[in-house]
Amino acid sequence: MQHKADVQAGGVSLAGLVEAALAANPELTVMRRGFDAARARIPQAKALPDPMVSLSNSTVTNPVPFAGLKNDFSEIALGFSQDLPWFGVRRLRGQVASAESEAKFQEYAATALRLTSEVKLAYYDLSYTDRALAVLARDKEILDKIAQVAEARYSVGKAQQVDVVNVRVEITELLEKQAMLEQRRAITVAQLNNLLYRNPETPIEKTADVKMSPEPPPLEELERLSSENAPDLKQLRRMIDGNNKALRLAEREAKYPEVGVNFIYHNRPVFSDYYTYGVTLRLPLYAATKQRYAIKEQAANLAATQARLDSNLSLIRYKLRDARVRASTSARLIKLHEQGLIPQATLALESALSAYQTGQIEMLTLLNSLKRALDYETRFYELLADYQKALAEMERFTGVELTK
Repeated sequence: MQHKADVQAGGVSLAGLVEAALAANPELTVMRRGFDAARARIPQAKALPDPMVSLSNSTVTNPVPFAGLKNDFSEIALGFSQDLPWFGVRRLRGQVASAESEAKFQEYAATALRLTSEVKLAYYDLSYTDRALAVLARDKEILDKIAQVAEARYSVGKAQQVDVVNVRVEITELLEKQAMLEQRRAITVAQLNNLLYRNPETPIEKTADVKMSPEPPPLEELERLSSENAPDLKQLRRMIDGNNKALRLAEREAKYPEVGVNFIYHNRPVFSDYYTYGVTLRLPLYAATKQRYAIKEQAANLAATQARLDSNLSLIRYKLRDARVRASTSARLIKLHEQGLIPQATLALESALSAYQTGQIEMLTLLNSLKRALDYETRFYELLADYQKALAEMERFTGVELTK
C-alpha cells in the first residue's frame, strides 16, 4: 500500500521518501541505541569505584561466629574502605567515554546521510524512467498517426508499402525501449522499497517533476564544507581525540599508584573500643609487562585512526572532484539540449510531418526526425537525473543540502 506521506498532487515526493526511509531503517535504530548506550557510559567512567564495607568478628577457643565475646581477645570490627584513582584519572576516563559517545553520534549521522543520498540516487533514476516513458508514450501516439497517414497515402497510390512497414518497425522498436525502461523502473522501485525497509513489490506511483538545482559551489568550497561538516570526518576526529585521551590515561595509570583509604571501628566487650585508619597504594610494579603494553596499544590505535582520517580525506577529495566534474558537464549539456537541440529537433519534426503529408519528403526522413527528437528529449531527462545524482553524492560528503 502506498504511504500517504510519499504522494503529492504532482506525484511521489522525494522528501516523503527520505523521511520514510530515515524513520523505518533498522540500522539507524541500532545506531541511535548504540549512541544512547555510549552516552550512558560517561557518568559511569567518571564515577568513583564502589566503596567497600566489612564486618568481622574475632573469637578465642570457639570458632562459632560471635561466640565467646567476653574473652579478652574477642572483638567485632566494622570497616569502610574507598579506592581513589590518581589525580586526573577520572577526568580522562570521562573524556574518553565522551569522545566515544560523540563518535557514535557522528557514525549515526554519517549513516543517515548515506541513506538519504541512496534514496535520492534511486529517486532520480526513477524520475528519469518516468519522464522517458512519458516521452515514449507521446511519440508512440505520433507514430500511430503517421502510420494512419502512410496507410491512407498508400491506399490511394501516393506512398509505397515500405513506408507503412517502416512505421510499424519504428513502433515495434519503441515498444522494445518501453519494455526496457519498465524493467529498469521495476528494479529501481525494488531498490527504493529496500531502502524504505518494505516489501519490494510495494508499488510507487509516478514521481513528482524534478527541477534542476542550483549549480554547486567550486571544488575548494566543497572541500572546506566537507572538512567542517562531513560526519565521517567528524567521527574520525572524535576517535582521534578519544585515542589521545586514552593514551594519556594509560601513561598516567602506568606511572602513578591508585590510592585507597580505610577506616575500621573495633568493638571489644572487655576493653575500650578503638579505631584504625589506613592508606593503601596499588603500585604499578609490573608496568613493564602490563601497563607498558596498554600504552603501546593506545598509541597503535591513535596511529591507525589518524591514518584512516588521512585516507578518508583523500578519498572524499576524489569523490567530490569526480561528482563536481560530472555535475558541471551535465549542466552544460542540459543547457545545450534545453536551448538548442530539443527546440531545433522539435521544429525539424514539425516541418517533416507537414512535408511528408504533402509528399515532399520520404518516410525515412520523417522517422529519422522523430527518432532524433525522441533521443534528445530522453537524453535531456537522463542528464537532469545525472546532474541531481551528482549533487546528491556531494551532499553525502559535505553534510550540506545541495538538491532542492
